[in-house]
Amino acid sequence: MSEPITVALLGAGIMANAVAARLTACGFTLRRYNRTTAHIEGPAIVCASPAQAADGAQAVWSFVHDDTASRAIWFGNEGALTTADGALVLESSTLSPDYADHWMRQARAMGARPVLAPVTGSRPGADNGTLVAFTAGTATHLAAAAPLLRVIAQDQVHIGENAAAAATVKLLNNALAAVILTGLAETFTTAAAFGLDTGQVMAVWSRYGWARPVASAYGEAMIAGEHGLTDCSLAVIAKDLRYTTAALGDLPAPLITAAAERFQRALKLGLGEQEMSAIVGATGDRP
Repeated sequence: MSEPITVALLGAGIMANAVAARLTACGFTLRRYNRTTAHIEGPAIVCASPAQAADGAQAVWSFVHDDTASRAIWFGNEGALTTADGALVLESSTLSPDYADHWMRQARAMGARPVLAPVTGSRPGADNGTLVAFTAGTATHLAAAAPLLRVIAQDQVHIGENAAAAATVKLLNNALAAVILTGLAETFTTAAAFGLDTGQVMAVWSRYGWARPVASAYGEAMIAGEHGLTDCSLAVIAKDLRYTTAALGDLPAPLITAAAERFQRALKLGLGEQEMSAIVGATGDRP
């Protein structure tokens, strides 16, 4: 990129703030909006509305919680799309397929250049620029978005022009992670029920075999029962699983469905604002 551009960044959760830090380090000027301004971290021009943030920005980029939040910041009298005519607009939130398709069509109809680009890799990936983006959009729009996405993503997987398909890929990616994490939690609590040394078995799983990545990432938290939020809340994954099961319709996916039910149980137990490793608290008797 020959010169810095102004980016309107919408949202101020874990991912949005990590992306903001990367953009700032790369010399971009940020205009930011979040419903709760106190959550915005780092240098930026803080704006009173999404429309104000988007006004005059060459690119508008969203990282928000769900369909409802996305609809609120893009559409309506104060929505970003009211002042983003001709701008590159990127939606990197994890959305339902139907809404993702709606967002793409409406953004295009309102004169913007839309790219759907949900990402995976959580906060460490954003910090290190090693996220993976699942992209949908025209070749021209994707080429315009590529320099921005390269700031945070080591790989851009082009799903095509179908926004619903790209949103589905992201949801299935998270569903797979949830099934694996739920399996670790269940195996861990089963080991405890057998009276085994859970520290010992978790140490083995953390070093060897297929369980190694997830056990090394979340094993200590499960053993200690400490799930302070660092990367991704349990509530976020529960929402993603809810979107996934709704998209499945009549398609059989018993493991995904079981994981979704387990995460909903965790929400009822009040674990939603904790790190997703807290799913162990909704799995059998907590050791």
